[in-house]
Amino acid sequence: MSNWNQSMRNDDRNDDKPPYSRVFVVCNKQLRVEDLRPAFEVYGQIEDIHMPRDRITGESKGIAYIKYTKTSSAATAIKDLHLKTIANSSKPVRVMVATHKNENHNPNEDKYKRLFIKVHKEVTESELRQHFSEFGQVHSIHLQRDKLTEECRGFAYVNYTSFLDAAMAFERCDRKYKAIFATPKEELKRTRNSIENFAESFHSSNSSIIKDSFSDHYNPSRGEMHKRDSVTSLIKSKPNNYDTICVTCSPQVPQKYIDRLFNIIPGMTACKYTSDSFNGYCKAIITYADEKSASYAVERLNNFEFPSGEIISVKPDDNPLSKAANNLSNIVNNFKNAIDTANPDLVQLAEAIAQASTLIQAATSGPGLRDIKADSHQTDFCSVSLPPPQPLANSSSRVAQRCFLVFKPHPPPVSILKDAFCRFGDLIDVSTFPNKTFGFAKYASIRAAQEAIKTLHGATLCDIKLKVLEADERPSKDDKIIIDEENNVDHNTDRKRIKLHDEDSSMS
Repeated sequence: MSNWNQSMRNDDRNDDKPPYSRVFVVCNKQLRVEDLRPAFEVYGQIEDIHMPRDRITGESKGIAYIKYTKTSSAATAIKDLHLKTIANSSKPVRVMVATHKNENHNPNEDKYKRLFIKVHKEVTESELRQHFSEFGQVHSIHLQRDKLTEECRGFAYVNYTSFLDAAMAFERCDRKYKAIFATPKEELKRTRNSIENFAESFHSSNSSIIKDSFSDHYNPSRGEMHKRDSVTSLIKSKPNNYDTICVTCSPQVPQKYIDRLFNIIPGMTACKYTSDSFNGYCKAIITYADEKSASYAVERLNNFEFPSGEIISVKPDDNPLSKAANNLSNIVNNFKNAIDTANPDLVQLAEAIAQASTLIQAATSGPGLRDIKADSHQTDFCSVSLPPPQPLANSSSRVAQRCFLVFKPHPPPVSILKDAFCRFGDLIDVSTFPNKTFGFAKYASIRAAQEAIKTLHGATLCDIKLKVLEADERPSKDDKIIIDEENNVDHNTDRKRIKLHDEDSSMS
């Protein structure tokens, strides 16, 4: 990777967790941490206060960053303290949401007031307004509908009149809505434009390098095949007995950017792209004409990072069924060509069927799958040995303990998580969140949860690093109502709250 790419990775680009829970304070240079803390801790638990100083003089710069454990605490502090005087200072302080270095600050940005929620397709606007009005003044609700059928697409936007109202709804609304702060359209556009501009410049700069590299070897009379072979001959990577790679990217990016990036390496013949919007990542199976190009793609593009923060993971696709599917596709295409050009040769058809049968038999009875069938303890997707799968507990079972899960670079599919975590027994459910790198596993017994923590903490699932911790339970007076989805009955029970540490940056 380039020095630029490494510097991007070292930069603190991660969002605060929970979102918008860190405030930026402009204050008198004479104020100290001891002066700020009493004024700000009134609004909630403070994780950290940082007051930058001049590197040469050691004098305070007159600014501070205050990190709360809750978004609503930050929102309340902004509402009450902005342009007010604190401590012994006669100068009013300015309090606002802390933004990233590359963002222009705007204290009235709508992104602090708008929530994105998941809804069922029969939901009505009045139903949503009734629920979300409990947390503050709702400005508008927009149900996303299909342009042709007018059917609800399964999500909606709730706009509040203030950041504090949106923060209260984000923390207290029914969990079934999976509320997150919505990213403004113009910000998404800027992000996509930065990716597109980078892809264009990266592609053109590398294309020119490739062109210069093989210009002395290219013979126009021999055509494109010789051109590609000349470029491939310059690749120093050793072939590793695979020509297909598996690419995952989190957060997800459109297929055209994956295509452009991997097409820089000569010989790409196919790109099969899928996306998982709920879990916030995309996947592509890319095939090259030769093994050297595939090896080079893994070597050069694994852990590549786009300017806007998306990270891709590249590894060989060693799934025998995928390889069999590609070979079968070639057989079918060859036979179709034979039908189109002339009468099909029945002998050729018989050979194609025999070859297909051989491929299927090899794929379904190869060493990898045969070993899995023979030994239910075998789990190729996990880096540690796991016990055999066990049935899930009843979904209505009482939660005895929750495990807090942290993933890097993105969550694996929920089916993989359930497969891994059910093996300790008494698993109720595993959940992840869109565009987030954490999740939860709920167990009906403490024993099973502790076994999962002991076994899976520090392991990898599908090449994704995993941390499994005991969920920190701290009752909150401000967060006590859980809505029973089936009976619509309010239960006055303490809702478990997680203090999120910066687990992502600590995972290496």
